[in-house]
Order: sequence, then C-alpha cells, then structure tokens
Amino acid sequence: MRKRIRTSVLNEPLVQGLFLLVGLLVWSTGESRSQSVNKLLNFENLTVDTARHQIYYEQRLYRNPLIGLLELAEEVVPQGITTFVPLFQGVPIAGYQLGSGLRTTTLSGNDRQRFNREHPFDGRAYKFDFRLQPEFIAQFGFREQIVESKTNLLLQSQLYISRGLILNWGVLFPIINRLDNQALNVRPAPTFLNQFLALNGTNFMSLSAGLFYNDQYGVNVQYRHADLTKRWSYGMESGLTGFYFFPPNGFYYETMKNVLLLADVAYRIPGRDVTLKLSGGQYLYQDRGVRFDFIRQLGSVEVGFYVSKTGNGGSGGFNFAIPIAPGRIFQTRRLRLRTTEEFRWEYAYSRGYNMATRYKVSYQLDALLRQYHTSYLQNQYR
Repeated sequence: MRKRIRTSVLNEPLVQGLFLLVGLLVWSTGESRSQSVNKLLNFENLTVDTARHQIYYEQRLYRNPLIGLLELAEEVVPQGITTFVPLFQGVPIAGYQLGSGLRTTTLSGNDRQRFNREHPFDGRAYKFDFRLQPEFIAQFGFREQIVESKTNLLLQSQLYISRGLILNWGVLFPIINRLDNQALNVRPAPTFLNQFLALNGTNFMSLSAGLFYNDQYGVNVQYRHADLTKRWSYGMESGLTGFYFFPPNGFYYETMKNVLLLADVAYRIPGRDVTLKLSGGQYLYQDRGVRFDFIRQLGSVEVGFYVSKTGNGGSGGFNFAIPIAPGRIFQTRRLRLRTTEEFRWEYAYSRGYNMATRYKVSYQLDALLRQYHTSYLQNQYR
C-alpha cells in the first residue's frame, strides 16, 4: 500500500528564520567565550541530596561521561559531595564515587522509586538545546563516479515531556547528494518519541516511535541486561517499520512491513576497554544471519570492526564514533547551541544486496550503556 500526502514541508520564511537563528547564535560566540565560563551551566537538572552527599545531574555536551563528572567534581566536592549520579533523559544510570580510584554502585528498583518520589520530574530544568549534526553516507560506485555520497546538516533538538520520555525533532539541510534521487529540499529531520527506562540496576529498555534515520518509520523496542560492573551483557531488539521520504512538496510513505528481530550477547575485556559482540536474527528485508563486532573504546573515541554473514551474502567493514568540535558554541541558562556530542559512521566493504541492513534511532542501548561501564571510566581516571 502506497500513500502520498500533499502538504507544504517547510515554507521559505521558516527556513530563512532558522538560518538567521543559527547565524545570530554563532555571531554571539566571541562575546560568550570572552567571559568567564560558569561550568555549572554545562549541566542540567542538577539536584543535590545533602543528607546522602549525592548529586544528580544530566549533561549533553560530552560524549565521554567522565569529562562531565570530573568537571562537576571540581565545583561540588569541596561542598562535601561524594557520590555522582548521572541522568539520561531524567533517569538515573548508576552511582559513582571518586577517591584514589573510581567506584561504581548500581541502583536498585527501590533506589529509583525513592528518587522519583523525592524529585518529581520538571521539564523546566532543561535548556532549549540545539545541536548541529552532520550526516554523511558514502559507498564506492562505478567507473563514472568512483565514490557515491550524500551529505546533510541537521539542526536538532529534544523536547523533554516526562521522565525518560523525549521528542527528538529538527530540520535537515541537504548539502550534496550524489547517491540517490532524493531532491535537495529542506525537510524535517528524523522526528520520533523515545522512552528510556531503567527497570532496576541491570535491566534497561528503549522504546521509540516515529520517523527514524535511514528512511524508515515505525516502532522500535530495545532491551538490555547490563550490570555496569560486570563483563557479560545481553539484549534484544525488535521493530516494525516502513519506507518514507519527503519529496519537495509532500510526504510519501509505504505500509509498515519490515520486521527487525535481533538478539546479542557481549563480553567485555576490562583492561583493554574491548567489547566482543555476537548478534543475529532477522534484519530488514527478511534477511537473516549473524554479525560479529570487535569494539574498542579509546577515551572519547570508539572504533570497531565487524563481519557479517546473512542469506543475502557476506560483508565486513569498520565503524567509529567521535565527538564533533567545538562542542559548546553559545550558552545561557535557558538556551544553548552546540555541535553534536557524537558522530557515528559505518563503512561496509560490500555494497548492495541489503546485507544485514538496519536503521538507526537516536542511540543503540548497548552503545549508550558501554559509556557508563565502570572499567571504561576507571581506566581513564587512573
């Protein structure tokens, strides 16, 4: 079933207004940086529990959580704070204590219930946070065009609705398209709801619904059992999606018929910050098979290599995740413009044939939790 809805995606005054907003904020950067920086402005939803010597906080500037933790410690340790509890979308991840080393404490279901009861969610504790996210897709082509590529710039933001629940939204500005027949029209960026859940200290879920990356819309569910102090973890992911895209004057979509159903198990080598991950199941387009990943965390950077074998063929490649400089561009108590904390890209050696193909949501649950593992943070803190 194919449907086409005629509508105006973005009118010209709105596009001009967005460009003007970005221009004004970038122009103000010089004045902002000439003033002394209040480091506490880098954090949101700060809550101090003096009775337990704890501080709860959320930071969206740094891909590496340890950078934010140490930056905050400089400001609050003299006040007697001993335990730091980072939040993700308003949900506590774990407790971290600093001393001669770094110690991690998982949070029980009772700990989380107490936090929710004592600290009701308040969306006003978050900034209007806008981030610039580059998107680059490339593959080797043919003799006439050796490299086929597509480059976009996304201006994105998040609306905090309730604890764990946010709306990801934004605007996509196309730059170059030498990959497919998508017109160079300004259009909405991937827009979807995401609910992050911490069921207890070791079980986490991510629920998403809306317009995802890679031209897929629908629903996605991720589950992961991950003790942030242990080596083994495992998880599952499922989704039902369909194809969509924005032509210059409308919105086109097809029926949701792509089923994604994957399971994985991962083992961590703590001393090297290496994760070995074996996953398998049904990818998009009814392609079934397995994939093996070798992942290494190096400070704020992550690099990986993988091989896959499915019914549609075998492939391999590499991927990496890096922060994009300069980070914070402009910031006040209520407003911030920054570059994205993470740019993630993957290259596949074999092109075509839809081998082990999948779509992307805002984050993969295993990749998110890897950043908070005790060995990853300890190895940097030494």
